[in-house]
Amino acid sequence: MLIGACAKGQASGSAAPPELKDADYPGALATTLAGPDFMARQRLRGTARGREFGGEVVLQKQGDGLTLIGLTPFSTKAFVAKQQGAAVQVDVFAPEGKLPFPPRFMLLDVHRVQFLGLPGAPLADGTHAGEVGEEAVTEVWQGGALLERRFERKDGKPAGTIVVTYEGGMKDGALPARLKLVNGWFGYEIAVETLQWQPL
Repeated sequence: MLIGACAKGQASGSAAPPELKDADYPGALATTLAGPDFMARQRLRGTARGREFGGEVVLQKQGDGLTLIGLTPFSTKAFVAKQQGAAVQVDVFAPEGKLPFPPRFMLLDVHRVQFLGLPGAPLADGTHAGEVGEEAVTEVWQGGALLERRFERKDGKPAGTIVVTYEGGMKDGALPARLKLVNGWFGYEIAVETLQWQPL
């Protein structure tokens, strides 16, 4: 999402399968979404499996519901991914809605950026380590803001690290103007620029 620097090939520590499927990406979506309700419009740029991609999305959180809308160049809906609790529904409306990886990947990345962190935020300044489900999570905090979050599978399958960096830090659940997600499990990078953030 959940793009400015792009990968020049596959990230180290991973070997992506020939075709990515929902089941390839381990991890569980949070069914209780902490933090304030919001709507954000974001510009994404990145690389996946050797191809560059980009576009704009609208992300909205209301209670435990999450909606991700991909936009065409004409600002119409290309796809809509909705989560309510454990249920996920995806609708694709236009050719521009063709995704570089499955919708569940996108939702899991949004969750890793915002909802799948260590409990007790904000944490004290420094580096903190813990577990979320079957993953080891490391976070770096400073001045009440989250600067970096890392995920590694405890069983090493897949190998590698997912790294989210927050430019200027994420504070009180509000996304910063820019962040970057590097998925070392599947060799893609996404840089996200938040163009508009509106509390709901």
